[in-house]
Order: sequence, then C-alpha cells, then structure tokens
Amino acid sequence: MRLRLTRHAGAVLAVGIIGLLTWRLLHHPQPTTTAASSPPVASPDGSVTLAPSQQQALGIALGKVETATSVPLPGLLAETQAPLGASQQVASPWAGTVTAVLIAEGQHVQAGQPVVRLRSVEALRAGADLAQARSEADLARQQASRDAQLLAEGIIPAARYQQTQAQARRAEAELARARESLAGARVRLADGEVELLAPISGQVLRRLVRPGDGLMPQQPALLIADPDRLDIAFGVPAMHRAQIRPGLRVTLADGSQAEVVAVAADLDPASQQLPIRARLQSPGAHLAGERLEVTLHLPPPPGALSLPRAALLPDGDGYLAYLHRDGRFRAVKVTHVLGSTGETAVVLAPALTPGAEVVIRGTVALKAILPSPTHPDSR
Repeated sequence: MRLRLTRHAGAVLAVGIIGLLTWRLLHHPQPTTTAASSPPVASPDGSVTLAPSQQQALGIALGKVETATSVPLPGLLAETQAPLGASQQVASPWAGTVTAVLIAEGQHVQAGQPVVRLRSVEALRAGADLAQARSEADLARQQASRDAQLLAEGIIPAARYQQTQAQARRAEAELARARESLAGARVRLADGEVELLAPISGQVLRRLVRPGDGLMPQQPALLIADPDRLDIAFGVPAMHRAQIRPGLRVTLADGSQAEVVAVAADLDPASQQLPIRARLQSPGAHLAGERLEVTLHLPPPPGALSLPRAALLPDGDGYLAYLHRDGRFRAVKVTHVLGSTGETAVVLAPALTPGAEVVIRGTVALKAILPSPTHPDSR
C-alpha cells in the first residue's frame, strides 16, 4: 500500500513539472536567428556589404594599391665579369715557353710588376735588334756632328757631309722601327729571359698558363682587374628591346643593385637574346665568374599599378581582385599581369586606382559570394 502511494505521488509531481515547462515555452518563446547571423548575399549591382564581424569571420585582410615605378623581369641568367675598362690581360707579343709564373690567383699586383717569365728566341732577337739599332743611331749622330764641324772648318766637302746626314737619318729610322716592334709590349729582358709586366694595378683573377706551357703571340697568360669594380652580363628577350636603355635598375637576390651601362646593338647568335651589361654599385661578396639570377626593372606603361601578389585570384584565363570601399566589396578584372617579384605584382586594372584597398586574404570566401565582373571596366 505504501509503494502504491509513492508511485501515485511521483506521477502527480511529473505531471506538474511538464505543465510548468509547457507554460514557460508558450509565454517565453526562444529567440529566432537574426538577420545579422545569416549568410551575406551579393546585391544586384554585384557588391556585398560586410560588417567588421563578418569580415573577421571570413578571414579578410586588406592591402594597398600603388602606382608602379617599374615592371620587374625576373629570372634572367647572368654572370659577374670584370669591367672592360678596369681589366686587362697579360700577353706576350712573341711566342715562347713559360719558365715561371710569379704571381698567384687572388694576389694584388702593381702596374709594371713582373708577373710571368718566359724564354723566347723572338723576344731576345727583338731586344738585340733594338740594342744594335740604338748603337748604330748613336754612332751615326756622332759622325754627322763631327762632319758638320769639319764642313764648317772647310776640311771636308759638302758631299761628304750630306752622305753622313743621310746615314744618320737611316739609322734613326731603323731605331724607330726597332722601338715600334716593342711598343706596348710591357716586357723587360732579364738574364736571357723575358719578363711580362702587369699592365695595371689590381687583382689576379685568372691564371691561364703554368711553367712549361708554350705561349703563342698575344695569347693571354693572366687576367688582372680592379677588385672594387664588377659588372653583370646577361641576356634579355628581343621583344623588350624598345624598353631597354642605360640607367635601368637591376637587382640581385641578396638585395644588391646594379645599373645598366651598355646595351648591345644586335642579338647573341647562340641565345638569340639581347646582351646587357650592368655595373654593380658595390661588389660586396660577389666575385668575377659567379653565375646567378637577376631581375631587370623595365619602365612601366601608363596606368601600371603595384599591388600585393596575394590580391590576385585566378579566374579562367585571367585574374580577379576584390576592391574594398566603405565596407563594400566588389570583384574587378585585372586585364594584364605585367610582371611580379617577391610579394608584389605589377598589373593593369582599369577599375583600380592608386590608394585603393584590395583583399589579400579571404579572396576564396569572397569568390563564393560575389559574381565575376562581366567586363574589365565594371565598377
């Protein structure tokens, strides 16, 4: 009997609780979903307004559009070289055999310092010819001077004097010929051998011979250059010829900069590219003979803009960017991507202007909301 009463009391209590809950639901309904939490929808004009909280939820971040100052042409294969005006080769005007190399790669030399010694029959013969011509010219001058005095004293006839004068002129001509054969040779005869002298002060960049090697006339033996000057040689596709001129900027991966100093007049037959030479502002750690990639900065066309590369979203055969203005977002066409390097791209986009804001993060989420523009100038 007690168990039956307990069950009856529990049933009454349960009915009371259910009734109370029903009354609260009828008189205090639960809040419905607000418009603010509903998914954003594009307006008929192709734009969408997003509250700051919605932008945060979509992970949207913004970047600036700027006027482009250049169009980068990256990935150009280049080689560092000694400047043409600050480097010279050491060569002999005669054939011979190298007996000693007096300087090593990387060492500094002074102009006129002996750097290579060789044995050359031609050089010794040229030296002997010069010595003989100098001696004969001295004797002829002395004889002509004596005959002039004897003529004045009436001791010899004028014909004798004219003959010695002619001999003196021939001797001087032979001396000039012997000197001409050695002109610019930068050599010194020493102990039956020939010493080749450094033509300029600088650093030995390359040694091309070793003792025992045969040396042909004008064959390079050493390359000497100014270590504080360095050029970069590279090629550019011929399609850019009209845009290239001296003074353009060249950048290296380590941040070093160079300036174009020479542009070839024709294409390189092997690569079919236009050879360019640029001067490094400061060689730093770079050495001649280094192979690297450089970026040439071309003049920008009218209307070219610079913006973060992350703002570009592939769209078919082209790209889109998302313009932000006063809380509203709109997709705009990028008509041309002229070049890019690092985190920056240079583009043509009529709907963008310098100072505008574009989306650099969250573009995929916006693409799901906003339709693509129907033409490049859509705003």
